[in-house]
Amino acid sequence: MNISELLEHCLNTQLNQSGEQAQKEESNTLDSQAKAEQTEEQNTTKEKSKNENEDDDYNKMIDFFSISNSNEYNITSTISLPDQIDSNEDNKSTSSSNMENISYSYNASDEEIFDALNPFEKLCKLCENPTPSNIESASKYVVPALEFAAAQEDYVRVFFYLKKYCFYSDVLLRSLWLDQIQNVIHFLYAEQNTIPFDFTDDFNMVNQLTVLVSDLMPETAYQVKKCASSALLNLVEKQLVDNRQIEEIIIPCLLSLVKENNEDFHIDCITLFGKLAPLIGRELTTKYFLEPFCRLCISPVFHTRKTCATYIAEIANIISSEDVENQLLPNFCEFMKDQVWAIRKVCADQFSSFAQTCSRKKRETVLTECFTRLLEDNSRWVKISAYKSLGPFISTFALSESENSTQNDASIIETKPEEKSEPPKETEYSNFIYWRNSLPSIDESLRGAIDPKSDDATPTLTNLLNNLNDVNKPSLYASTTNLNQQPTTQPTLENLIQQISKELEQEIVPPILLSYYVTMVEINSQSSLDSEMNYNCAYNFPAIALTLGAKYWKFLKNLYKKLSEDLSWKVRQTLAYSIHELAIILGTDNTQIDLVPVFDSYIKDVDEVRIGIVSNLTKFLNVLSMEYRQAYMPKLNDFLKMDNQRNWRFRNELCLQMSQFCELFSPECLAQFVQPVAFILALDRIAEVRVTATKTLVEILRQFEIRKRQDLRRNFIDDVVRILGNSEKWTLRQLYVMICEQILATNAYNDFELFTRDFLPKLLHYRNEKVPNIRVLVARVLTKYIVNNELFLNGKSALVGELELSVQFLSSDTDSDVRSYFPNFTIQKYVPACNQETTNYQDNATKMDTSNSSDSNHKQEDKMNQDDDEDEDDEDEIIDKTKINQLKIVNLENDIDDDEMNEQVSESGEQVPRSTDKSQNKTTPEEIVLN
Repeated sequence: MNISELLEHCLNTQLNQSGEQAQKEESNTLDSQAKAEQTEEQNTTKEKSKNENEDDDYNKMIDFFSISNSNEYNITSTISLPDQIDSNEDNKSTSSSNMENISYSYNASDEEIFDALNPFEKLCKLCENPTPSNIESASKYVVPALEFAAAQEDYVRVFFYLKKYCFYSDVLLRSLWLDQIQNVIHFLYAEQNTIPFDFTDDFNMVNQLTVLVSDLMPETAYQVKKCASSALLNLVEKQLVDNRQIEEIIIPCLLSLVKENNEDFHIDCITLFGKLAPLIGRELTTKYFLEPFCRLCISPVFHTRKTCATYIAEIANIISSEDVENQLLPNFCEFMKDQVWAIRKVCADQFSSFAQTCSRKKRETVLTECFTRLLEDNSRWVKISAYKSLGPFISTFALSESENSTQNDASIIETKPEEKSEPPKETEYSNFIYWRNSLPSIDESLRGAIDPKSDDATPTLTNLLNNLNDVNKPSLYASTTNLNQQPTTQPTLENLIQQISKELEQEIVPPILLSYYVTMVEINSQSSLDSEMNYNCAYNFPAIALTLGAKYWKFLKNLYKKLSEDLSWKVRQTLAYSIHELAIILGTDNTQIDLVPVFDSYIKDVDEVRIGIVSNLTKFLNVLSMEYRQAYMPKLNDFLKMDNQRNWRFRNELCLQMSQFCELFSPECLAQFVQPVAFILALDRIAEVRVTATKTLVEILRQFEIRKRQDLRRNFIDDVVRILGNSEKWTLRQLYVMICEQILATNAYNDFELFTRDFLPKLLHYRNEKVPNIRVLVARVLTKYIVNNELFLNGKSALVGELELSVQFLSSDTDSDVRSYFPNFTIQKYVPACNQETTNYQDNATKMDTSNSSDSNHKQEDKMNQDDDEDEDDEDEIIDKTKINQLKIVNLENDIDDDEMNEQVSESGEQVPRSTDKSQNKTTPEEIVLN
């Protein structure tokens, strides 16, 4: 074959192949078009069938609610749900229509139409087109849709959508709908009095929601279980479900989960048992929860046993003590013997709470033995938790009031025959008996510490406590021990504690527990077990002292001394805050002997410790005798010395305590020691301290008035007028007005006429004050306490004219806040005083301010306008006006002097000085808030 024939053959084969390919493409296009038409027809039929099925399900549900008349709750789900497979197929089949809806949603006109719908219509609109974006958006309209729902069908439809999408296949979308369950519960709780829950006998919204939550409990997803558990607790806490719903819906669900062979289900059930027990009460807890809880306590799974140990105290506090001792106590003892140290640690944490539910006999025998085992545990963390619970466990042995009274009566009867025979007192030591010289004389201050009649601990106990420091210390001559000599056995820590417990014999607390508590500081110093052990010991010390009482204070005295000298200021701070309670427990004698030295040392301690004794100073002084109380009065000045002078709260607390303990001291002591300190605090830089100091000053004046000390009262008034009333600082003059208001408000003066003689003249003089804040206070005091008093209404006081003149001045004041206290006062209705002297005095006073001639009036008005223009800048820096009813000062730190005065032109043209105030510190203006 030549070349030309070969080319023709190739061309023919190529043409044949291209034709066949074209035919195949045409046939493929025809087939694809046919298949597309068939799929479209199938999609349309599926959409129709789907809508029909949903409508049928919804209609059947509505018909079922309306037709059924049974009164019992339907535990099974009454709302039919489509299967998840069908929902996936529906999502695939409606993809083309959903794309149209998505593109359709971006139309501006349709968005306006959608925004015009109410939340219920929006929820229905979005759920009719269940695209992922629509389902996500619909979750936000669940609660608003319930608010707009009006009929039964509306609530049913919302709950239908809620239950449908809580079981949705997509995890993210499902979580959004699960979060709405909590919001629905809050809505039902808030609207339970406005909307009916029972629309029919079978559809109850709370019942349907409880069923929904119960159906979610068996889910394996962590987020679903967490949401269902919290929703279940909220339903019970808010009391939306009754006992019938709890017994028929919630409890069967939990018991079914207990039977499942799933560790996570068991842990969730135990947690719900412990949290639901205080809510449902003893009867239901004992009937349904106790038996499965005890069965789970012996589970071979470590986490299940640990969860049971965590919530065993919660269930024990609900059920009876007999059930606790018979069923829970054996399991609790087994937990404390568990091989896993974490379970033993949980038992140590819950020990005191569980011990309160048992009888005293079980606590003294079984629980004491188990707790001793925890204190000697091999695990460091178990021992730390056990020592933290030691104090609360000992406090459970405290006697009741009836037991204390019977015990005190028995002790009195027993001590009566012993008082008759007293041992002879030996005043001298014999040189014949003792080989050494006679002992030196004993100081009287130390005689009480070593007096054989004192209640100190026995020397054996003191030696044993000292021997704890020598435990586990190797001997320096251990290698040179004689072989013939028997080796000495060094006492161990456990042996020493056993010996100490024999010295702590009493009938309240088991001695072994008390021995561990007394030796906490020594044990911690040797082993460095926990840095917070001394703090926990000091924190529980008042409870231990209350349990033992003042009778056995001798066992705790050495421990308290060590804790009071601890290097950590937190330990000393704890004791400082509780020293007044300890003084009440111990009584006057023990307090003055053992607590007063500690109190004196804390006065010079750091501020964090001193604030503890200052905040309860009155209660502590109330326990002491008058001699010891007065000994603390010269030490009041020591409280004014602080590490940080900016700590104004310390000084404020001191003012409060001084106002409370004034009644504990004599008038002479108040005048000599308390009054000077009160005036120092009244001059403080912080306004809050100054205001609190006014209460102390008024209380001192009250005590002078009650005890009829006219001389001390006269000196006090002179000091108030001299230091505050005539001060050049406007803040102190303001305090003078506050003191006047406090006197009238608390009735510190029995006779109002004495107040008008001592304080009122200076108060009325403040009508010409330049600072508006003082005039506001004066106006408030006059209108609230003085103007309507019978003494001035009857015209019996000599200051009636002066009072009327002050009211006239203040009612026409330039400041609106001052004028607001005189809303009904007009100058035309001004009535002059009754007597002629006051009338003349008023005429002379008005002539100083107003003139009869028109020329003088114009001059006076022009000059006053000039003065007002000059003072606008000063008043703007000082005044911050908000309200009128109450005056509160905020950090008045700047002072205003009265040395610089504006000039006021009198009627004759002479320059008369008028007191004005100007700020000395321009950087920080005074801040005054009128409330």
